[in-house]
Amino acid sequence: MPNLIKNKYIKYSPVIIWMSFIFFLSSGQTSAITGTNVERFLILKSFHLIEYAILFICFKIAGYSLKQSLLFSYIYALSDEFHQSFVPGRTGLLRDTLIDLFGSTLAYIIILLTRNKYHSRMK
Repeated sequence: MPNLIKNKYIKYSPVIIWMSFIFFLSSGQTSAITGTNVERFLILKSFHLIEYAILFICFKIAGYSLKQSLLFSYIYALSDEFHQSFVPGRTGLLRDTLIDLFGSTLAYIIILLTRNKYHSRMK
């Protein structure tokens, strides 16, 4: 296998693995998470933030620009919620895609701030 093809597989592996992990989690029930309604809501929505911040970073590692990484993360969030609408006991909610987008946006901002701080030190 040529090096270029090997490098592509390696480069996109984190994206594929993480998207598969999100798909796996979306295919299951959330009934194992216990607590009050507020606690469950906060836990589940925190998962959304973290999952999509990590997906954004995976896209960035694969070589996509910040804006592309944000766009592709959101497109996957939309498809994930669509998928959940077919899973018994789950619902696909637009609100959740906005929470996912917020997680990706937080990662975007952190990368921008970190990059700007690093570049200002180099001057």
